[in-house]
Amino acid sequence: MLYKNIAKKLRFRINSDEFAIGDVLPTERQLMEEYEASRVSIRKAIEELVTLDLIEKKQGSGTYIKQKEVVHMMDQLRSGLESSQQIGQTITSDVLAFSIIYPDDEIANRLKIKTTDRVYYTKRLRKLNDRPQIIEESFLPVSLFPELTIRVLEHSKFEYIEDKLGLKIEGSYQEFSPVLPDKEEERLLNLQGREPVLQITSLSNFQDGTIFDYSIMKFKASEYLHAMYIRRETQGPILSQKKMTPPTPDSQTHPHASAEETLKFYPVQ
Repeated sequence: MLYKNIAKKLRFRINSDEFAIGDVLPTERQLMEEYEASRVSIRKAIEELVTLDLIEKKQGSGTYIKQKEVVHMMDQLRSGLESSQQIGQTITSDVLAFSIIYPDDEIANRLKIKTTDRVYYTKRLRKLNDRPQIIEESFLPVSLFPELTIRVLEHSKFEYIEDKLGLKIEGSYQEFSPVLPDKEEERLLNLQGREPVLQITSLSNFQDGTIFDYSIMKFKASEYLHAMYIRRETQGPILSQKKMTPPTPDSQTHPHASAEETLKFYPVQ
């Protein structure tokens, strides 16, 4: 339907830097001309955005940006807490699982540890303004965080690591893919039918190359936007010039990967 497409485009614009919270949306006539659509289509698109609580109508004044959805801009690594604070919303975490396990081969390879090294397994349901948004499953080496607690996980892992422990996070390698949720995930995220979710798999590392977190996150795609800005030319490397060696069975014999083996991230200079 035309109005659905218009609503999708407006939603993206609202969540971008084009508008700030409190800005007025273009008038119906301006939107009709811009999208070459009828008044009926524009009004239906607007009503859909009102239902999403992104905009609000003020009689005799116009339509205003009420809030933004959580947007992860890929120009800089931010925690969920930092992203939500940036747009004036509140993120909370329900800890669904917290245990110590021995990793299987895949997890050990991802973290560059041995299968005999213990890891934390955590599962969190992250809510934005009390609306379920993300299911996050994480694996962290116990040796790096011997005092990790549920209370920490109820807030921000990154804040705990950087502010409490004084460790410097350099970056995160992330893979994106659409997946279909299972029944439990549908229930946790309040999904309707077989609605796909956006799965992001991440490996986060310290400045010395140590991988400290392997996470699998499933986002409610209908309410979450990931955006990136890609420059055509740079004066400095985005990825390091270090070797990007794929994991091998031998890598399990080392408790931590060397800086030569780890994918690293640098800001554009």
